[in-house]
Amino acid sequence: MSVSGKGLWAFPENIKRDGTRIYDAADYTDELVSYTRSGREQIEAACGGPPWGSKGEYAEQMQKNLGEAEEKLYMLLDYVAVAQRQAADGTLQSGDRLGGTEDLNNDISGNIMPGSGGRR
Repeated sequence: MSVSGKGLWAFPENIKRDGTRIYDAADYTDELVSYTRSGREQIEAACGGPPWGSKGEYAEQMQKNLGEAEEKLYMLLDYVAVAQRQAADGTLQSGDRLGGTEDLNNDISGNIMPGSGGRR
């Protein structure tokens, strides 16, 4: 959408095209989470547990701080992916509605009788 010297205008086809690209961002977010989780699992498998160990105060503190932070980060990224998909859905719906409005306006403008009066 843009405001030019001629008024407000939008290209519904472009809005819908760009809306589908938002799904790509959500898919990338999911891939990022999957990739980092997989890497983390490989490290734990190689170390026989968390890389900082599982016994002692140091291991407990690391698990408490990093382990919880990591899970919260994954949860946040999951929310981001959901929000991206919702934004894509909304963008596609907006494109459809703008296209429908444009079609209706074209239909209505073709039925206006010149010189039929109106408010004066």
